[in-house]
Amino acid sequence: MIQILTSQDYKKMPWKNGQGFTLELARSHGEGLENFDWRVSIADVKLAGPFSYFPNKQRIIGVLEGSGMVLQIDNNPPVSLLQKQFHAFHGESDVYAELINEAIRDFNVIYNPEKYLARLQWVSSESVTSWISHGHCVLIFNLQGKLDVQVDGKHWVLNDFETLLVQKESVPAQYIASAELFGDFCVIELFER
Repeated sequence: MIQILTSQDYKKMPWKNGQGFTLELARSHGEGLENFDWRVSIADVKLAGPFSYFPNKQRIIGVLEGSGMVLQIDNNPPVSLLQKQFHAFHGESDVYAELINEAIRDFNVIYNPEKYLARLQWVSSESVTSWISHGHCVLIFNLQGKLDVQVDGKHWVLNDFETLLVQKESVPAQYIASAELFGDFCVIELFER
């Protein structure tokens, strides 16, 4: 199954700690804040504060827009994240975020590590980019501009803030992406264990 997800498909959901809202781009299944095997979302963070707990999940978080943030995770040294930088941690960790300057928009992948492995990367493209993926679920999030994507020879066009969701039982698959102008897109790959 391959589909384009637009802002009409995304769901606005409250944070578990009640201190903000998340824009959920896609999820494996279910409703609410607990019933899923993987979930991809974007959140506007306006103030410093603690993160919600997601027991038995793994998280990857990064800065999509804004100067950045500093994460204090459990008793580890602080982690500074600038735009397009990501960090992975356990969903049950104690996490507190400080904003570097102003409000930010972050990008989140939360998944069940007993069922999936996840990989996330930003790609800057002003020409053709191609890759082979063994991911059973691949999401391509286009930040801005027009992005042409081919999946095993089938053609799709993503506009600003749109996501291509590819779910395949047979892997690998070949991906080719090209942008008319310089642009950034994010590739999230989920591999079934």
